[in-house]
Amino acid sequence: MSKPASFSPYFEISKGYKKVDKPKYWAGLLFLAFMVNYDWMKNQRFVPILCMLIGANLSFGQTNFRTGWETSNPIAKDTDLSIEDKLSAHKNFLAKAQQEENPLREVYGHLYLTYDYLHLQNYASATEQVLKADSLAKQAGNPGWQGWVMHRKAIVSLRTKNYEDALKEYKESARLCGEAKDSLCMSESLEQVSIMYGYLNDFENAQRYHKIAMPLIEKYGGEVQQAAALNNFGNLQNWLNRNAEAVPYLERSVAIYQKLGKRLETVQAMNNLAAALHRSRQFDKAEKILQECIRINQENNFLENLRTNYGNLCVLYDSMGDYRKAFEYLDKYYSLNDSLIGAKTQQKIAELEIKYESQQKELELEKGRLALKTSRQTIERLIVLVLLVLLLAVAGLWRWWWSKQELMKNKETLADLTRILMEKNQQLAEHKNLALQEPDEDMESDTATDFEENLFDLSILTDADWASFKAYFEKAHPGFLHRLRSLYPDLTDAEERLFIFMKLNLTSKEIAAILGIAMTSVKKTRYRLRKKLDLREEVDMQEFIHSF
Repeated sequence: MSKPASFSPYFEISKGYKKVDKPKYWAGLLFLAFMVNYDWMKNQRFVPILCMLIGANLSFGQTNFRTGWETSNPIAKDTDLSIEDKLSAHKNFLAKAQQEENPLREVYGHLYLTYDYLHLQNYASATEQVLKADSLAKQAGNPGWQGWVMHRKAIVSLRTKNYEDALKEYKESARLCGEAKDSLCMSESLEQVSIMYGYLNDFENAQRYHKIAMPLIEKYGGEVQQAAALNNFGNLQNWLNRNAEAVPYLERSVAIYQKLGKRLETVQAMNNLAAALHRSRQFDKAEKILQECIRINQENNFLENLRTNYGNLCVLYDSMGDYRKAFEYLDKYYSLNDSLIGAKTQQKIAELEIKYESQQKELELEKGRLALKTSRQTIERLIVLVLLVLLLAVAGLWRWWWSKQELMKNKETLADLTRILMEKNQQLAEHKNLALQEPDEDMESDTATDFEENLFDLSILTDADWASFKAYFEKAHPGFLHRLRSLYPDLTDAEERLFIFMKLNLTSKEIAAILGIAMTSVKKTRYRLRKKLDLREEVDMQEFIHSF
């Protein structure tokens, strides 16, 4: 949704603000605490006490920043100078202030240039100028300067539609201006906080901050500030489609401007009021106000406003179904629009076109330089990437080769260990056979019998042997045992040993020799293992285990 015509996003500057008595500092601090912590404090018992203290004692003084900023401007307020001439005059003002080493006037100069660049919609330069002013204000350590600069910094954020940044900056401006006892600056910033919450669709906070700011503006600002605040808030509600709520605010704004004789501001506020009435479908009232705007604009030669009125009447009559009048005012709108684009404007367009062409050429050169720089950076990054890939590839190959060598070594060690165990068990078996065949005649018969039984019960593959064997097997086949136990957790130790030996392609005879058991025991264990593996008859268990 587009914003209503003549929407003013920030206050007009007025020389007629009112100075107040000597400040009472603690009351100011209480107010700021109340403002910042309102959401928490509003439910506490002492809120009424704070409100009484604030209402009775708040009396901030005004600093002279605003007066100095207005009176130091080398360009008169209502001058017809072109923006280029204003820009040149303000640059000269800043240069002189820098030569004089006058930090306050330097801040003024940067803020003048900020507004000039905003008028040109050169937001990058406007941001640069306001940041320089902010740096000078911070170096000076003057919260009044900082508050004013922060307010202007928020305006730049607002123009670039960074509403969240603008909200933070207006809040900071209110805090700094409060610290400096500049009540008008503080109240203006709070009023803009209300507007920012409206842009962010937080109408509850927008309403709350408006209620905080408006009494302060009425007390410390002039009637011009009051009218501008009412116009701003009414326009905000127009923008949020709260048109009925906007009407009383805009009517009060119009009344104040009329009282002050501000004819230009009056017709702008009237135009906003007509927009609210139009959207509320109060067509007759809107038509009457717009016709009055046309009369005032024609009397005072406010041609820009007159063009806006013609356009608004065209839309109004279209809504009313009076297409003849709608076409009539559409024709007036375009006729006036064409007349406003006169010889001076055409000359201005020609100058802008020349500047644009020059800028385009400079941009093309800059693009060329940037493309060359980017190309070099791309090549450098590519070289680094290739070197990194090569390094990773070499590291990967080396790791693969080392792992392969280590695996081969572990397998060889495992084979040697298997061979040693087989030889050991063969020797033990031979010794056992010899002992059975040639018993010692001097040994008593009972003792001989015990020896034979102990020899047969002797564990040929000891626990130490098995632990060493498994350790080497795990190195040769990483993760094998963990996978085996994960898939078949109910395997016995004997079945696990058989599985491992079959994985090594050992025959039943070799397995029996290593374990020092009979072939029949191996076959029984094979049978039990096959059932636990749940293998079909056609599946060869040796092949299954070998591929496991």
